[in-house]
Amino acid sequence: MKAQIKIRMLQNVRPDFIFLAKPGTILRQGLEYDAMTNPNGAISGLCDNGEYMGVKPGEFEFVTAPEWILEIHRKTGDKT
Repeated sequence: MKAQIKIRMLQNVRPDFIFLAKPGTILRQGLEYDAMTNPNGAISGLCDNGEYMGVKPGEFEFVTAPEWILEIHRKTGDKT
């Protein structure tokens, strides 16, 4: 079963190499997005164009997430 994760962006996030990205790959400040994680707790938000993009601690806050993900982020000092 996939973890149900929702994040709220604290700033706009675009790909590092915008010229390689699909148009519309952006996570906009103040908006909420569905997200996914890997087993290590890294978070990727689902852009409106259907692409997932990784986000760094401090760029987002959790709206909903399983406790195990929140625990990983607490241990690493993430304040989200």
